[in-house]
Amino acid sequence: MSSRASTPESDDDFQTTLNAMNQSSPVVPPQGSSKRTHQTMSQDNDEDNETTSENEQSLATVPRGILPNQNLVAVAKRYVERKRLRTDQATEVEVFLNPFTKDSASVRDVKMFISMFALENKIDKIVTAKVPYQVSPDLNKNILNYAPAVLLSSKVTAYKGQAATTILLALLKKHRFDLPAGIENIPADWAKIEASLKLNKNYKEQAPPAKQQNIFELTSAIVQGTKCSVNVVLCARVALMRSVYIKHPGAKYWDKVDDRLAKIRKQAEGDATKVVKAFRQLLKVDRETHGVNDYHLDEETVDEFQQQVDDVIDAGIVDASVQGADGGNGGNEGE
Repeated sequence: MSSRASTPESDDDFQTTLNAMNQSSPVVPPQGSSKRTHQTMSQDNDEDNETTSENEQSLATVPRGILPNQNLVAVAKRYVERKRLRTDQATEVEVFLNPFTKDSASVRDVKMFISMFALENKIDKIVTAKVPYQVSPDLNKNILNYAPAVLLSSKVTAYKGQAATTILLALLKKHRFDLPAGIENIPADWAKIEASLKLNKNYKEQAPPAKQQNIFELTSAIVQGTKCSVNVVLCARVALMRSVYIKHPGAKYWDKVDDRLAKIRKQAEGDATKVVKAFRQLLKVDRETHGVNDYHLDEETVDEFQQQVDDVIDAGIVDASVQGADGGNGGNEGE
C-alpha cells in the first residue's frame, strides 16, 4: 500500500489551478469589476428617492387647477386668430394662460382691472375726437324730395306750427336714410336735423304765384326736381293755395290757407266725401279761371311716392283732411 495519500480524481483539475499560483510569471491584477456593490446600489437608490421627492415637492407647489390645459390653449389661439389680435397681444394671452409665470392670480386680476380703465380712457379719447355730426348732402336731398310731398299732401291739416315738420321728421325716422343709429337720443345732433327742415320753410315761401298758368303747369313747376308727380289730388291742393294767394299774398298767407282748411273740415263734419267735393270744386274753378284748359288730368293716376307720405300721416294722425288737430274750429279769413 503506497504511503502517498490518494487524491480523488475530481481534485486533479483544481490542483492544476493551485500549482499555477506558485508560478513566477507576473499575474495581471484583476480589473475593477463593473458589478455594482450593494453599498453603491443603496446610494443610487437614495439619490433617486431624493430626486423623486424634489419633483413631487415642486409639483406640490403648483396649486391644483392651474396646470396648463391644452384644450384651453388651443381654444384661446383660435379665438385670437378670429379676433385678429396683434402678435404682441397674442403673446400676452399665452403668458396670461401660463400657470408658471411670476404673476399670481391676484396680480393678474389687478392687471385686468387696470386694463379696463385704460380701455375706457382710449374710448373717451375717440369720442372726444369724433367729428361733430353734420347733415349729409344725401340726407338734404331726401328732405328736398319729401318736403313738397308733405306740403302738398291732402292729409295735412295746417301749414303753420309744427304739423308739417312733425310729419317730415316721422318720415326720416321711418326710412332712416343715412341717419346714425340713436341720433334721436342726442339732443345736439337731432337739433341739426330739425334745423335742416327749415328747407321746408323755403317751399312754404314759394307760394303759387297768381300768374295765368293753368293748374297743370303750376303744379308741375312746384314739384319739379322732386319725386312727386302731377295728379288730381295734388292739383286740387295747389288750387286751394292759389285761391288764397290771390286774395292774401302777404305775411298772413299761410294763416289764411289754414283757415280755409279748417272751414272745410268743419263743414264736412267728418264726412270724407264732402271734403273731396270741396277740393273738386276748388280745382274746377281754378281750371276755368287760370290759363288754357288744354290738358287732361287722369283721376285714376296714383302717385306712389305721395301715397307713401299719406300712409305715414294716416299711421300717426287721424285723417287730417277730416279731423284736424285744432278740433275742426275754423277761423275768420278777414275778407
